[in-house]
Parts: sequence; C-alpha cells; structure tokens
Amino acid sequence: MSTTVTTQTPASPGPNLEMGPASTAGPAGASNRRARWIAGAVWNVLVFGLLAGVLYVGHHTGWKLAKFSELFGAKPATDTDWCAEHQVPEAICVECNADLLPRPKEFGFCRVHGVMECVTCHPVLAQVSGEPRLPAYDTAKAIATRDRPENNSRNTLHKMRVQFASQASAAKAGIDVDVVSEQPMSDSLQANGEVVFDPTRVAHLSSRVAGTIAAAFKTVGDDVHAGDILALVDSAAVGQAKSQLIQASVQVQLKRTNLDRLRTAGGGVPGKLLTEAESALQEAEIAFLSARQSLMNLGFDVPDDLEERDPKAIAADLRLLGIPRASLAEVPAGARTANLIAVVAPYDGVVVKSDVVAGEVVDATTLLFTVADPQLLWLTLNVRQEDVKYLSRDEKVVFHTDDGAQQVVGRISWISPTIDEHTRTLQVRVKLENTDGKLRDGTFGTARIVLREEPRAIVVPREAVQSTSDAHFVFVRDRDYLKDDHPKVFHVRQVRLGAGDEQSVELLAGALPGEVVATKGSGVLLAQLLKSNLGAGCGCHKD
Repeated sequence: MSTTVTTQTPASPGPNLEMGPASTAGPAGASNRRARWIAGAVWNVLVFGLLAGVLYVGHHTGWKLAKFSELFGAKPATDTDWCAEHQVPEAICVECNADLLPRPKEFGFCRVHGVMECVTCHPVLAQVSGEPRLPAYDTAKAIATRDRPENNSRNTLHKMRVQFASQASAAKAGIDVDVVSEQPMSDSLQANGEVVFDPTRVAHLSSRVAGTIAAAFKTVGDDVHAGDILALVDSAAVGQAKSQLIQASVQVQLKRTNLDRLRTAGGGVPGKLLTEAESALQEAEIAFLSARQSLMNLGFDVPDDLEERDPKAIAADLRLLGIPRASLAEVPAGARTANLIAVVAPYDGVVVKSDVVAGEVVDATTLLFTVADPQLLWLTLNVRQEDVKYLSRDEKVVFHTDDGAQQVVGRISWISPTIDEHTRTLQVRVKLENTDGKLRDGTFGTARIVLREEPRAIVVPREAVQSTSDAHFVFVRDRDYLKDDHPKVFHVRQVRLGAGDEQSVELLAGALPGEVVATKGSGVLLAQLLKSNLGAGCGCHKD
C-alpha cells in the first residue's frame, strides 16, 4: 500500500502575493486577503508621513543639519552671550558696551604729521604708564625731507579697537608684542657709481722734443715722488738750444765790455759810435733772453746770472743741466751728452702705464708714462631723475664696492646741471680720500646719499606695520592690558612711515617710545578689524 502526503507552503506576508487554489478556497482565504491589504496600506501611510516630516524640517531649517540640542527645543547659548561681530563675550565687548572702556577725546586729522588722532601732538592719547616721552627730534621736519606714503584723512579704521576675550586667547591667536624703541636711522637715496682717478691728478707724460730714449728708470707699478726722473731722452734740439744760450751769453758779455770801454774813453768818442754800441748790447741781451726762454720752455731751470759767468763755466753748467748724477749712473758713458732732457714726475703717485724702452725713437706726441695719485679719487654717481630734487652740495655719501669688501665716505662736491638724454640720470661727483690705497680706479659699487640721520629715531619691527589701500597702521596695546579685570584691547593707530632697514621701520608719527605694539600676528588683528568693519552685525544690536 502506498501513501501520498501533500505539503502546503505557508504564504508570505504582503498584499500582492498570489495564492494557490487550495489557499483561496473558502471564507478563511478571503479574510486573510483583507488583513494583508490593510497591513500594506498602513505601511505606505507611515513612509509618506516620514517623508512629509523631512520636507517640513528641511524647509524651516534651510536644509542645514540642526544641533542635537535644537532638535529638542533647546536654544544655543551663543545667541545670548557671544558677540559674533567682535569675537568676544557680549558682556565684556567694549565696542558694544562703550562704558566698559570709554573712548578718548577725538582730535581729528593732524595736518602736520599726516595721521588721525596724532599722539605726538596730543600725548594724552599715549598708551603708557606715567608721563609720555615725546620724540627727541623734529619729526615734522623729517617728514618733509622727502616724499612719503600718506594716509587718507577719510579712513575710519582708527576708530575701532580689537579685543580678545583673555590674554590666553591672544596668545593662542599667535599675537606677539614689542616695545616702541629708539635707534639710529637714516633716510638715503641709492645710486650706482664708479671710482676713477682724480683727472686733475693724472699726468700723461711725453718728451717735450723728439729724440731717442737714453734710459728708462721707472715702469708700471713703481711709486714716484714729485721731481723724480722717469726717463732721459737724447735730443739734438736740446743741445742746439743750449749752444744758442751759450753764444747769446758770450755776445752779451762782449757787447757790454765794448760799451764800457767806449764810455771810459771820455769825450773823444763820437756819439754815434756810443749809440751803436748801446744798441748792439740791447740786441745781444734780447737774443740772450730769447735763448734762455727757449731752454726754459723745454723744462730746464736756467740760472739767473748765467750771462756773467765765464763761457767755459756756462758750457759746463748747461751740459748736464737738470740731470742728477745718480741718474747718469744708468746712462752709458757715450750717451752722456749735452742733448739729454729728463721726463719728470709732476707729483707723488704711481706709474699706471708705461710704453717706453731704451733706444726707442719718440716725439712730442708719444705717450711715455701715465702717473696718477691713488690717494685722491673721484666717485661718479648716476642719480635717477626723480631723486635729483633731494640733492645738495656737501651731502654725505657712503659708498660700498660691489664685492662688499670696502666702504668709504665722502661728500658731494659737484652736481651736473644736465640730465643724460639716454639714461635720464644725472651725474654727481664725490671726492674720496684713499690714504690706504685699497680703493682702485675703475671700481663699481653702490652708494647711499644720506639725506637725514637720526641717532634716536622712533622705530618698530617691520612686521608691526600693517597697511590698507589708503593708510598704514600699528596696533597699540592698551596701557592696562595686563590687569586681570581690564579688557584685553589693542588700539588702532594710523602711522607715518619714515626710514627703514631690513628689520625695523621708523615711525614719524603714530606711536611714542615705550608704547607696546603687536608684531607677530598683527595681520590677524587687521583681518579681524576689516571683518568687523564690513558690518556683519551681531545679536547685541538687534531689537
């Protein structure tokens, strides 16, 4: 006997499931279908209700995720005790509660120093304990020294203050401070220049007459003194000039002797003969003077009483006239003639060029030596046209060579009246003393033309100065900043910038010695200042 077992699979829940014929037969199947349909309808209602709630919440929150506390009806604490505009608790905000730190009296724009609320003219504004210390120099005069950046008198950022909730929050923001101090500072112009020998102390030496080099005693690099013989030239013209002088001297002596003899003869001598003798003496004296001058024109120092000496003595004196015996030692014996003429150094210096050797034939146009005085130099500067208005004679100039090895100081001695049409620069001359001889002709470098020097200039670190498009500022710490119960405030000051170097900048107005300014992180203060100035608004100003 075989038995067949039929198994019915249970129906899965859900309104859309198809049932087999066995499951739909009878009243029980119809009841099950209605129950499943009702369950599916309730499920759909719940889903659509949830979506409608999300849409409602998103619409009323601007589709922003709400804080957990807000979902349960709690209000954020920042709405009531935090000033969003000034980034401090509203209860201590000095901008929103003026009574916490009353503003000082306003003085407006200072036309003398070019800043708003000038602390120099109104020291009562200074944020220092005790009596303010004013600048030790005339800052208004310093401002007028040259063109400087100006502040817009309509800029109002100085009316605002930057506040921190505590000293710790200022430190966390990276704010560092420094004290306004005094140090030497100078205003100057930059110009490129070249060092050259003083042209009035450079001699280009040649022989006065054509001839042959008998001996050369100096060469390039040799030091010379005034009167030193550099070379000897053998010239026939020299010997001829000496001979003419000797002959003229002899003629003077003969004519004078003849005239004296006639005068002593008494009245027996015809007057005509006496007159002719006097005329002959005058002609001889003129010839002597002419011959003497010709020799002097060659550079010889001719004795005054030459015409009174014996002719042999005159010839001996003139033979080696102007030639020291020490120099003759280097001249061959056969060349020691009366034709020698010396090339002499006109002043102390050094031979910077020499193109001469013994035996060379030269003439008056041949350059034999160039002697320069290295202790007196000229510095020629090329100053930009726009800086010419600041120049004046005797202004101090500090020159640095391009290699940085040397620094020399001089004074402007000459200012060219003409602007170069090609470079649009003006030449300025400075005389330099080079006693140690280390500065060389042809050296290039950079010069500072000093317009003003202040031994006690008011300075701050460069990073303390912040700028907008129309003004410059520093942030001055309130004098009571370190007191526990006092607002932590930095005051905004317009400043007038002066001289500067790589680390510091001079403040010609806007701060006094002893005040404390923000340095590192002062850019953060400017950013907060500009953000507040945009008028973002805060809850404390709402009705």
